[in-house]
Order: sequence, then structure tokens, then C-alpha cells
Amino acid sequence: CLDPAPNQRCCCFFCAMARQVRQRRCLGAAAALLAAHGSGLLQSFVGWASPAHRRLPGSHLTRWAEAETDLVVPMTEAPIFLTPVDVVTGECDVSSLPEEMGVYAVYDTSERLQYIGLSRNIQKSVETHGKAIGIQEVGDLVGSVKCVEMPEGSKEELKSVWEFWLKEHLGNGGGISVGNLPENAPGADPRWRSRGAQAKPSLNLGGVAGIASQAEALDAVRQAVEENPVVLFMKGTPAMPQCGFSARTSGLLREIGVPFETVNVLDENNNPGVREAVKEFGQWPTIPQLYVSGQLVGGADIVMEMYQKGELEQMLVMANEGAGASGEQPEQNAAGDVPQYATGNVQLIDDPNRPTATELCKALKKNLALVDLKVVDDSAAHEGDAGALEMGLTSESHFSVSIVSPDFATLSRVQRQQKVYEALSGVMPRIHALSLVTQTPEEVNADDDGQ
Repeated sequence: CLDPAPNQRCCCFFCAMARQVRQRRCLGAAAALLAAHGSGLLQSFVGWASPAHRRLPGSHLTRWAEAETDLVVPMTEAPIFLTPVDVVTGECDVSSLPEEMGVYAVYDTSERLQYIGLSRNIQKSVETHGKAIGIQEVGDLVGSVKCVEMPEGSKEELKSVWEFWLKEHLGNGGGISVGNLPENAPGADPRWRSRGAQAKPSLNLGGVAGIASQAEALDAVRQAVEENPVVLFMKGTPAMPQCGFSARTSGLLREIGVPFETVNVLDENNNPGVREAVKEFGQWPTIPQLYVSGQLVGGADIVMEMYQKGELEQMLVMANEGAGASGEQPEQNAAGDVPQYATGNVQLIDDPNRPTATELCKALKKNLALVDLKVVDDSAAHEGDAGALEMGLTSESHFSVSIVSPDFATLSRVQRQQKVYEALSGVMPRIHALSLVTQTPEEVNADDDGQ
């Protein structure tokens, strides 16, 4: 038996056979190999398994012990636990489930697989799923649970079993469960990966009296912003987003797990006029818009940037604790001469066949000191987008724009994008979606130095 390199599984016949036999996959193969190679192989196996051999070498003994613990219980053979739901309260009875770390699979009352997950506490995770799904559907979607406890398992070991169960289900002819599908995939149900923070319905700003004018819509937006620590104005709902940017932003909030409210700006029954009112309220022309402690944080791009830097979670936690959002204070340049910057890669588009991109570049060049500019037309990837068609756009509807300018030096993230939107005010009615990244030359240099 060859001793493998550190952190690698031994691939010799004996170790592989031990793993496979315990996974109940190749008893027939073992018998066939023994029959083909005769008693010599069997004697070698017995000799290898003797106490004297197991003591040599020590590193191999350690790896054999590791192989002994590398057991995978197939999902089809995992124990089943019923999770009855109280029809009045909508609460799942998870008392029979283990409060241990492990891997679990949730089935609906028709025995269709809904979700495969891994958890530090199986019982608590299933309970959270029930709350996220909500009282109306939990009785149908959470019928039973299969699970395997792994109290001493590492994160890598849990992930290995989780992947094995997914592949086993697919190998048995099943499709990817709705809870494990990518968030924007057809048929996906993102509630299964929610931490339960967004089980409530979206806000109804119209209330009983409704909204009869644009002035009332503005007041409704103002009231929602002032009364809720965290509120996201989005297209659709977290469970059924109607826009990729809204899906991404609500997904980040759910991932953090802090309670937040949402307003579906496309719901004309409950929120008539709110779609345009929130744009006017925040002087922000796009959806989604996130408000924290009464302050506009920004749209999808700013929220993603803050999430990646770890700033978003801190802000949301403080807001829900009543401490308010920590307002972003832009750094002020010291008094003195204005620094001069060499022009970098400014990609200006001037093409009569691309009128919107051409006008966009002209507007940015006119209103900003450009050090670097990159404009990418993403419209082809969004062909047939309902929102773009609603605006009468069949091309040049989606853009990604990256700008480096010293004009951003004293501005917050929101103020930077507002400055760009102001510069593009004449072009924005012809653009359905704009992904925007703004940096100063100093920030670019700092990023380069950090790499």
C-alpha cells in the first residue's frame, strides 16, 4: 500500500474497498476481484489487516482511521422524521429532529424533494424553513425530513455528504430541487435559503384608503422610509423578484439575515404611483432602492459593494438595534493645488449605429473629468426583457459603466451616482438598466497596491 501525500485520500485497493463496501456500492465488485485473483489477494488483505501491519507505517494508520470515518449514508437509506404542521399557527413540530450538525433533505406532503441542506442544528434549520415559507404553504411543503447526524464532522465533510446526496438524487432520475436551484432559475423557490428574516409579505402603502394622487404616493413613500429601519423598494417580492437587480439586492439582505421590509413598486393595486414616487423622493432614477434608518443607501451596485466590503451587515444590524445608520462621510481633500491626473483608458463610443451609447459617452465627457471610462452594452444578454419592451426598447437597453474621475473625491457613494445620473438625465429615459461603478484615481491606485 502506497502512503499518499498529506491531505490526500489513499487510493490503494484495500482502502478504496473499505470505503466502497461501507457505502454499499461494490460488494459484488469485491467478490469478483477476490475470485479473479485467488486466495493470494485474500491472504494479503488478511495480512494487511493484522495488528502488526496496522502499526506500520504510522501515517498510513492515521489515513486508514480517516477512511473509517469517511462514511456516506445514502439519502435513500437515511432515517425519516415526520414534521406535522399546526393548521392554526403554521408552526412545524420539529421536536423529533436531532439538534445536531448534519445534512438533511426536506420533502413535501406528496414526497417530492424540496431542499437538501447542511446545518449546525438540523432541528433549528427546519424550523426556520417553515417560518420563511409562511403559514399558507408550510403545511404542504414541509411534510417529512431525512437526515444524517455528523456531530464531529468538518465543514468539508458535511459539504461532501451534501454533494453526494444531490448527485444521488439526480442519478435516481430526480431533478434539482426547487430550493437548491439558482435564485433566478425558472421554478426556483429562494425561501428555502432564507434565514427566516423575510417571511412577511411586502408592505401595502395604500392601506385601506388607497392612494389617489402622486402627492399621496410621495407621502406614502416618506412614511415607509421613516417608520421602517430597513426598507427595500424593489420590483416584485423576495420570493418572486421581477428584476435581476432586485433579486440580487434582496438576496444579499436575506443572506445577512437581518429583518427588513420590502415594497413591490410593480403592485399597482396596493402601491399605485409608488414606482415613480420613490424615484422622485430619493432623486434616484432606478429600482431597487435601499433605505436604512431613513437614509438612501443606494441601488444594486452600491449594496453589492458594501456587502463585499463587510459594511452592509454592520449598517443593517445597527439600524435594527436602533443605533441608526452610520452615515458615510466622504474624505475631504486638503487645501492646496488640485492634483493633475494622466488620462487612462477612456473608451468613448462614437457610432451612428449605436446612438444611445454614443450619447451616453458624450454626456459623461461633457460633465465629468474622465481618467478612465468603460462602457459595455449588455442588451444582448437581456433580449426580450419585459421591462425594456415596456419602455419600447428593443436594443441598447442595458449598460454596464465603469468611471474613474477625480470629481468623485469628496462625494459619498450615493452622491457619486446621483452626479452621474444627473449628467445622464437626457439619456436615462432610453436606458432600462444601468450598472454603475464609480472610483477616484486614488482608489484605483490603492486597489492596485493591495494586489
